Amino acid sequence: MHNTRKNIVELLVLLLVWMLLVYGLNVAMAVKRTPELQWKMFINYGFFGLLNFIPFYIYLRWIIPPFLQKNNWVKLLSLLLPLMLGTIVLKYLIADHFFREEVLFSGYRYEHREKVFLYVSATNYFISSLWGGAVIVLAAFSYRFFILWLEEDKRRAILQQQQLQAESGFLKMQLNSHFLINSLNSIYSLALMDSPEVVRAHKTLTDLLAYMVEQPSDIGYRAPIAEEIRYLQDFVTLQRIRTGCQEGIVFRLPEQVPDKEIAPLLLVPFVENAFKHGVTNRPEKPVRITLECTQQQMVFTVHNYISGYQRDKTGGIGLDNVRKRLQLLYPGRHELEILDMKEEYCSNLVINW
Repeated sequence: MHNTRKNIVELLVLLLVWMLLVYGLNVAMAVKRTPELQWKMFINYGFFGLLNFIPFYIYLRWIIPPFLQKNNWVKLLSLLLPLMLGTIVLKYLIADHFFREEVLFSGYRYEHREKVFLYVSATNYFISSLWGGAVIVLAAFSYRFFILWLEEDKRRAILQQQQLQAESGFLKMQLNSHFLINSLNSIYSLALMDSPEVVRAHKTLTDLLAYMVEQPSDIGYRAPIAEEIRYLQDFVTLQRIRTGCQEGIVFRLPEQVPDKEIAPLLLVPFVENAFKHGVTNRPEKPVRITLECTQQQMVFTVHNYISGYQRDKTGGIGLDNVRKRLQLLYPGRHELEILDMKEEYCSNLVINW
């Protein structure tokens, strides 16, 4: 039912465009608008233009598509030629019986002082109409190739979107697994010390994981910036529980958060990187997290002092994946600056909404 309705709509649209080009354009370009000329144009371009649409649509719907699939020239010609020749014969018979003056009349001359009217012969009409028939075939092929090009372009766009979707989901999965490993290590450390904060840390981690699981895999999805901020706050809480030093982390947020959206789980790798490789238990060298957000852009800065301990081997994928995700999600709309100094490390991300 859907295909039938679609085909009917396509037929009506093509017929409308065809008549506008064949009849409407010629009428609009006519210099003289006498009733006789208008009638003649109506017959030649209106009525016979409508007759020419019939083989055009038959070529387009039932002859050209099978040929493009199997590339059978013999079958194509065996269908095209009879239809083209039959259409020319039909048009000549209609013109000869009903519209000789409007279609076939070519002038007159005097013979022995008698006015002799001249009409286009069947042979001449047939030869001249072959060119018109060839143009109709060419128009059908051109339109069919145009439709195929549009469909192929649409398929390429869908495949590209699916590829970006898969790549973005893969990168996010890597980041999530990286985060999970670090968080479990933190809780494991608390458990080894018999810390009473294990239960609270477990609850916070559960909330964090629930938020991560709820995020759709759609590359175009954006989460409210307020939800991302709460996620970061829970993440910071988990790290403070682990270190037992509240002053080791300074988290500055705007007083009012604009109603904006951001790709989910995009900011946490910067914070995670600072906690993993920086000093987090010394108030005089705190990890500083600053988020500034306006209606035009968001600026996210994370600064930390580099720890003297050996870095964890699993810590290398976070920021590399963030760079790739930013290229996928915010091409040409972000700036990422990372300063790796001898004793300090600073990441500064700017996203233009």
